[in-house]
Amino acid sequence: MHPRISIDGLSSFTWPLARDLAFARELGAHSITVAYAKLADDVPGAARAIAASGLRPVMLAGGAATGLMGGLASVQPSIDAARAIGCPAFYSVSGPAPRGASTDEAFEALAGALGPVVAHAGEQGIRVGIEHTSAATRSHGFVHSLADAAELAQRCGVDIVVELQNVWYERNLPRLFREHAARFALVQVSDFTVGESLRLNRRVPGDGDIPLEWLIGHLLEGGYAGLFDVEVLGPHIEAEGYESAIRRSVDWLSETLVRLGA
Repeated sequence: MHPRISIDGLSSFTWPLARDLAFARELGAHSITVAYAKLADDVPGAARAIAASGLRPVMLAGGAATGLMGGLASVQPSIDAARAIGCPAFYSVSGPAPRGASTDEAFEALAGALGPVVAHAGEQGIRVGIEHTSAATRSHGFVHSLADAAELAQRCGVDIVVELQNVWYERNLPRLFREHAARFALVQVSDFTVGESLRLNRRVPGDGDIPLEWLIGHLLEGGYAGLFDVEVLGPHIEAEGYESAIRRSVDWLSETLVRLGA
């Protein structure tokens, strides 16, 4: 496996953490993204298991239940868990906009909520990141574009988790990559077939229509020096089975990164 690949626990959505760790080791992974939901209310036990695996936890992933809009009360347990398991960063989605609010109003509210979050995380030595979400999952978040995520990141001092599934249709991406690569904490890779449902419906890289090699090439040219995270989920992944889908994703991504000189 290419050393710049990480395996995301959401790719094996129903597996427990122990199985995630065992399979990542079998694949020869060095780095993993840990799903906060899989800590199973036993953070010390998870910390011991991760340490024993020899794998490097690079991000602790929140989700709709730990949206940043909820402020410190919502995400403090996740930030503290990140520190406990030896993970340097936590990220989540924005969470839903206030009912009836415009997107501009929601952005202002989110910026206000992030202040105490960033302060507490800094005290714990943890970086905070925001993932931009699909418009099809508006219930999870309202920051849909990389451009908006970059503006928020600069304003609030947070990082960006770049989800290629939710960015590939934006214009001016090479420029956005160059200008904001220093704030990219992680790049998540999956594919999508045009014409299918947008909602949580991904494919193994190389199986769909996203110009992934073009995107990855411009990320590298733009100065991105971080990890590429395999995050595949949805009905096609469930039907194929996690082991096969993740293994094929790793193979495609490893070959692509080598070909691009990463």
